[in-house]
Amino acid sequence: MKIRSKLSLTFSVIASFLFVIFGITIYLFSAYHRENEFFEHLLDRVKITENFFLEKDSFTSVEYEKIRTQFLHTLPQETEEIIEVEENVPLVYKYAYADVHKAKFLEEESYNFNDNQKQGHSGLFTINGTKYLIIVVAEDEVGLQNLSFLKYTILFIVCIGIPFLFLGSFLVTKRALIPLVRKIQKADSISATSLHKRLNVDNANDEIGELAIAFNRLLDRLEASFESQKSFISNASHEIRNPLTAILGEAEIAISKSRSEEEYVESLKSVLREADKLNSTVNNLLQLSKVTASGERLKFESIRLDMLLTESIEAYEFTNEEHKIEFSIELTDVKIPTVYGNKGLLKSVVINLLDNACKFSSNDVVKVALTNHENLFTVKFEDLGIGIPAADLDKVKGAFYRGENTIAISGSGIGLALSSKIIQLHSGTIQIESELNVGTQVSIIIPRLH
Repeated sequence: MKIRSKLSLTFSVIASFLFVIFGITIYLFSAYHRENEFFEHLLDRVKITENFFLEKDSFTSVEYEKIRTQFLHTLPQETEEIIEVEENVPLVYKYAYADVHKAKFLEEESYNFNDNQKQGHSGLFTINGTKYLIIVVAEDEVGLQNLSFLKYTILFIVCIGIPFLFLGSFLVTKRALIPLVRKIQKADSISATSLHKRLNVDNANDEIGELAIAFNRLLDRLEASFESQKSFISNASHEIRNPLTAILGEAEIAISKSRSEEEYVESLKSVLREADKLNSTVNNLLQLSKVTASGERLKFESIRLDMLLTESIEAYEFTNEEHKIEFSIELTDVKIPTVYGNKGLLKSVVINLLDNACKFSSNDVVKVALTNHENLFTVKFEDLGIGIPAADLDKVKGAFYRGENTIAISGSGIGLALSSKIIQLHSGTIQIESELNVGTQVSIIIPRLH
């Protein structure tokens, strides 16, 4: 069942239920009011009867005539009777009454009762030391007729109104959901080749407008992801194809004719360099894919940041003997600098940033400093290299992006993107400050483990 049908049916059922309850409530209150009002008339008739028969000697002729006139204006099918109440003498009734009412006549000074469609009222009076019971019974013909008319009117309105409620709710729901239907049709027309399309936002303040905005944001992310994927595949293909082309070309040249041993060694060295570059690129790609896709499943633990930096510098020293790295620690109010993370990933970040700093400064002095501020640690890598153009500062964290001034220097453009992803997984950030031909400062800011 569609939402339109569900909403229409739900609204109609609730409205019909309230409609019926409202009608029943009106009828019950009207019936209650009619009954009480008629009991008031019966009470007046009992008092008039008492005045007319039992206290007529206490009124003047004018007053008595007035009471007599009131007495003659009887209610429909009215009956009255006055019974003298004597001790241990059973009462003799002129009219028939239910036994349950006869018991109440002598127990209560004033008593209202119902007898089929008739209503009655009894009252006990004491005149000159003698007790009398007065009973007046009548039928509220007009009130019952009006109540019956009200009942059938309510039934008619309910029977006519409920179908109109269902029809009206269906039309209103259908009209209200027209913008949503249009957006569904527009969404169905969006495919992988038309991700630039967006849903129209008629009213940003209602739920349908908010849904359209959320969907458009999703399309923005999807489009950016598709473009990033295209760019990633294109760049990755380029970075992998170049070393492969060089390897194939070198191998073809080597076997094209007989060569000396020295020439074969040089060819193999060239092939080895390109293979090593290819291996580094593939490894970085695999690690970047792993970090992006399954970062939540990585094993995190408590890590001594100072020891991690020392181990990383020593590991890098083993592969690059020409480096000049100066490592310093300046901490305040911290005896053991500890962070929470994945040791292998953080180590690869440090080595990547060290390699960039040394490579782009021609192995000039690179300073690494560990400091802290409040609940954050900062690891700063400072070099005196070629720097980064201001226009490239916002782009260098993207995969495969390389500035124009780095074309002559070997590299794949993955290291900084990978490092940025890893630090994000550790709730940290990487900040870059650089001046062309002066140097670059890359800072890792990572939360302290409490």
